[in-house]
Amino acid sequence: MVCWNSSSELKHYVFESLKKLGKKPSYRKGQNFLVDASIIHFQIDKAQISPSDIVLEIGSGLGNLTLCLAKLAKKVYAIESDKTLAKFLEDTTESYSNIEIIVGDAVKIDLPTFNKCVSNLPYQISSPITFKLLEHSFDLAILMFQKEFAQRLFAEPGTKDYSRVTVMANLKASCDYLKTVKPSSYFPQPKIHSSIVSIQKKKETLIRNHDDFRLLITLLFSNKKKIVRSVFSNLLKRKAKLNMYPKIDIIDSLPYAERRIFTLSLEELVQLYNVTKTKIGEDMWSDIISLNMR
Repeated sequence: MVCWNSSSELKHYVFESLKKLGKKPSYRKGQNFLVDASIIHFQIDKAQISPSDIVLEIGSGLGNLTLCLAKLAKKVYAIESDKTLAKFLEDTTESYSNIEIIVGDAVKIDLPTFNKCVSNLPYQISSPITFKLLEHSFDLAILMFQKEFAQRLFAEPGTKDYSRVTVMANLKASCDYLKTVKPSSYFPQPKIHSSIVSIQKKKETLIRNHDDFRLLITLLFSNKKKIVRSVFSNLLKRKAKLNMYPKIDIIDSLPYAERRIFTLSLEELVQLYNVTKTKIGEDMWSDIISLNMR
């Protein structure tokens, strides 16, 4: 499917739109507009938009992606925090009955119901909006991230990029690298490369209580280079000060007690979580986690 016939046509649209608005892109708001038509074609192709799809776009900007999505989807929700750009997009798309512009911060507002998300995300909201999206039910997301953030989604245990983000994202979804995008694909050019990522929600996950597991992972990865025994020993000793100290021999029965936190795979972390909760008891576990997250 061809939306923009060429990058020259897309660049003309972007430059003329900014000229009409008398507006310069805001660095603070992460406003970098795609001017490479092949990248938009690639995103649209990977999203496999059908006439029954309800698509969410976050950071719609001037609408260079929005207009393409609307030609294929049943409905497009376009979220834009910049009121000037949102008003421009409303005027530009007034002939489209299937586009709804939502003005607001995507991290803070309630998201509409959607089954696909295609977005060139502002870099500064990559982490919070990814986790917010993963709280929703959807089929597929094709997202553009800062390359450094995207690498964290695919990082292997034991590597420097392996983090809380890696674990929690892969708990809920399958993440696949699709393409690296050069700075020259944008106006103005950012100082870094970007990556297009495919995210598919898992129908079933390894954990029943995601919030509980998230608290543990946050705690563990704040001490990611320490060994499991050390982290849990300190955790339980803090509880001892409140006369709520489980037996210290619990630590000796934990799996991977001599491993460093950042070397544990998702499956190993899930096993550690399950065994620990069983040994300590769910009520005591909740008390310990809440105490140590303060």
